[in-house]
Amino acid sequence: MEDGCKQNEGSEGHAAEVKSLRCMLQQRIKRNRKRMNQRAEDQERVFLRKQSRTESTLKRLSKSKGPSCRKSPIACHTPVSSSSEPASIDTEASSSSPPIHSPWFSGRGRGNRMRDITFPRIMEKYLQGYRDHYEGIDPTVRLQENAVSKISRVKSFLSFMAHGFNRLSDWLFLRDLKRIRGWSRSLIKSSLQVTTSDFYIKNISHFLKYMNETPCKGSRLNQNDMILITREVAAILKSMRKKVFIHQMQVKRDKMEGLPSHKDIMACLTAAKTRIPQLLDVMTSNPTHATRSLLYGYMTLNWSCIYGHRPGVYSNMTNTEVLKAEITGTAFGHLIHVSNHKTANAFGEAQMYLTIEEFGWMKRWLEIKGTLTGTNNRYFLCIAGKNPSRNLATFLRLAWADVGLKGPINFTDLRTVHADNAKRFQDISNRQRVSDFM
Repeated sequence: MEDGCKQNEGSEGHAAEVKSLRCMLQQRIKRNRKRMNQRAEDQERVFLRKQSRTESTLKRLSKSKGPSCRKSPIACHTPVSSSSEPASIDTEASSSSPPIHSPWFSGRGRGNRMRDITFPRIMEKYLQGYRDHYEGIDPTVRLQENAVSKISRVKSFLSFMAHGFNRLSDWLFLRDLKRIRGWSRSLIKSSLQVTTSDFYIKNISHFLKYMNETPCKGSRLNQNDMILITREVAAILKSMRKKVFIHQMQVKRDKMEGLPSHKDIMACLTAAKTRIPQLLDVMTSNPTHATRSLLYGYMTLNWSCIYGHRPGVYSNMTNTEVLKAEITGTAFGHLIHVSNHKTANAFGEAQMYLTIEEFGWMKRWLEIKGTLTGTNNRYFLCIAGKNPSRNLATFLRLAWADVGLKGPINFTDLRTVHADNAKRFQDISNRQRVSDFM
């Protein structure tokens, strides 16, 4: 009997201890949550104070110099209303709705304007984490540039959605499904092509997926909210498929009508064999920027007429890769392997097989480039600085005009010529080999 009483007393003491620990844990969670909310509110007050100062400055500038808003936080283009209550799902956030046409998708230099959008510090830190996730551990220069553009598009979307909200760090402004549809319509009604609008919405879809898997501190969006938001964006993308496909077919039809003919391709190859040695002689005796640009144009024109690679293959080709091809070459030619290009993750290295004569031009240019100033660059087709050249399309047009051919030209047209010829004149196995090689 006494043993039973002792066991009951022990179990009651254990239950009381568990209850006490549970209460302590709940109190600690409440304190941490209160502290986090207080920190977010402090950041919001600082952010709104900066907004009010920016608005007053812009008003003074608008009176003296006219309407101008070059650099500003989101309040510059989306004024904050007096209401701070979040909107419920599928309802408007406030009586004042955001503009139908977002200012970030009109006018010139809109990319730089999007990068000027600012948010509270906790949101900026979260967006920086998303950028780091997108870039990975070893980002290339192009990937870093793409990450900046992607973050700018996300900020533009958040700016549109946050119109009329005083508190942003809880992310509740994303629950307005009508406004998500309105943002999508503003893209479609803007000067952007439907394929570009589709690409922008896919960027937002990727960000929402990241946000669903990695919630932001201070976010009050629950799992049900994220399901509704992501499902709405997926439905918008699905509804745009028809317009995207029709636009792509129209562009392809127009492109096929203006493709270079077989005669034009042969004229380019013939002119390259004559002009490239001449331009190398000029660069040896009297080097100028114009001569070098035309030389790059003829080199890329010759390579594109043979292989149809993307311009990124040529711009990212390094001196080391060219020198390695010299070592591994044979009496028939040299095979260059380019590791850094757009589809390297799916298809590996890009390849170019050059004859002894064609590779001799490249070897000679390496020797000439070593004697010039301002060409200390690891890329084969370099202009200045440490980054690869971004003007190859301009150089290609210079060479195209120098050949005596008229009409517009770009690398995609030359690439399409190879794809069309492979489709019409090659069997399925050879066609697949050509596709993988390009």
